[in-house]
Amino acid sequence: MQVALTDPNAEPLRESQRQLNRGQAEQLRLLVDYVESFLRDTAVIEPELMRSARGHATAESAAIMNAAEALGASEGHVYTQYQQACFARHHLPRVWGAVRAGDVPVRSLVRVISAAERLVAPVHRERLDAEAATYALTHRPARLNAWLNRFVARMEPDQHVQRCRRSHAERRVWLEHLEDGVSILHAMLPTLTAEAIKNRLVDVARSPRQDVPYDPCVERPVVGRVGAGGMTSAAGAPGGFDWLGLPGGGPDAGSDAGWEAPKLGPAEDPVGVAGDDSSERAAAPTNREAGDPRTQAQREADLVSHWLLAGQSESGTPINAHVGILIEPETLLSGSGWAAGTPRGAGQPALSGNRRHAYPAEMIRRIILSEEHQITWTPAPAPVPAARSAPSDAAPAPHVAAFEPLMRVYESRFVPKLLRRAIEFRDGTCQAPGCMVAAEHCDIDHQIPWPHGQTTAANLWALCRKHHRLKTAGFLDVPADRPPPASP
Repeated sequence: MQVALTDPNAEPLRESQRQLNRGQAEQLRLLVDYVESFLRDTAVIEPELMRSARGHATAESAAIMNAAEALGASEGHVYTQYQQACFARHHLPRVWGAVRAGDVPVRSLVRVISAAERLVAPVHRERLDAEAATYALTHRPARLNAWLNRFVARMEPDQHVQRCRRSHAERRVWLEHLEDGVSILHAMLPTLTAEAIKNRLVDVARSPRQDVPYDPCVERPVVGRVGAGGMTSAAGAPGGFDWLGLPGGGPDAGSDAGWEAPKLGPAEDPVGVAGDDSSERAAAPTNREAGDPRTQAQREADLVSHWLLAGQSESGTPINAHVGILIEPETLLSGSGWAAGTPRGAGQPALSGNRRHAYPAEMIRRIILSEEHQITWTPAPAPVPAARSAPSDAAPAPHVAAFEPLMRVYESRFVPKLLRRAIEFRDGTCQAPGCMVAAEHCDIDHQIPWPHGQTTAANLWALCRKHHRLKTAGFLDVPADRPPPASP
């Protein structure tokens, strides 16, 4: 079916998109063919392994690992693509044919697959395949998704109710790490609950008199000077913002013409440093009437941080969390005023335990100075030997004696908690190629299985559960020339 264009001159763009759609569909076909070929070959070479469902799944994971290496993508992404392509070939032949012809993009195919997987009756899937193959030709993915949701709910209303109940049982919270020191905290909740939480955040953060504490990791800005007239904003207008977070208080209230954002002071601790003019300056207030300079969105974000971090359990016991960081002593002392003669400055950033994130040194110093946090200090391990397949018989050097768990040989196959923590900090992430699962969520595995291999840091590494199983099944080898992990 050809769709008429508003501007015929845009036809080259349409044709280029068709070619891209065909290329993506062909890559999906090749992926399915490769995995199926790998499984057939494994069944010939390792028939005993392939007789069990677990063995078949292990071989399939090995094929996905190889395909991910070839495609330069994550194993999770490649596995999802493989599953989607298999489903489309078997259950959605019309939509799959439209995708291979280039008439429907792969992103629309993914939406149709998601809808079809929710349908139980084969006749309903056949009807979806027929109608979606036509609808997707003339509608963009977002509108197609809305149509699919309506279709599924109409076809099987009872199943829709059951799925809602199952989805509520799967409620959870997880993190998505971004760049430059920020992350997204996701919460999968019943929709009505999520709407109620959001509405409460908006109402409290919008209140002109409600105090909203600053996030402990965010520096509270300096917005003005304290004088006889009280707090004034850096822009010169009393308060600076109205209760909606908009600039106000001047003749142009209601319009942002001529308004300038508050000029924040230099990055320094609120307590100040001897010799500066902090005695004439004050940190930003925490409510609108007093001149809180934060936007509505910033107040909402800080409010949810405060609610969660200052939370209490039903027994009244405070809820505590821990985060591990790596920071050099010189950086920690620099600019803090703790050590005489140390120059003030930003210093090298601190690192997360998995080495994926960097935190500004001044932020870490500010958190350490806060009375809200309890700090536990642990000396970081020195660089490990290049050869880790067997423990060294040499006596530990004086500079590594402080982190003795990495040098000891333990009698049991079980890894002590202190050694586990040391391995987690040393490795950072799962040591399988390309895997970024944080080491604290991994198994601590013997490279040479115990009792042939000792329980010592030189023979231990962090492997996520999936790659641990692949290594046990013989699909993941320990490279003889594997370089040691980066030292903190």
